[in-house]
Amino acid sequence: MRAAVVALLDAGNNVILDEMPVDATIMPAWRKALTGYDVRWVALQAPLEVIEERELERHHGRHLGNARGHYGHGMDGPFDLVLDAANLTPTERATTIATL
Repeated sequence: MRAAVVALLDAGNNVILDEMPVDATIMPAWRKALTGYDVRWVALQAPLEVIEERELERHHGRHLGNARGHYGHGMDGPFDLVLDAANLTPTERATTIATL
């Protein structure tokens, strides 16, 4: 996927990537692949209880335990923006990100 994103950027496209790091190698690999590009790094954070509650509400593609298993991976920054996903609506988060 990193090669595809780099190809899109090299072709002049803007890209918004939503990544859920599944282990500690994911974010360093993205940061290395995107070195030299104009990137805004955004982290969405919420307490584990909130994420697990939302996981229970999803029906399509639901794999119980992913929230706990992936919690905290890739959150070692640095980030241009850190948002509280527990208390902001999706629209509020998108609007804030769009102002970067």
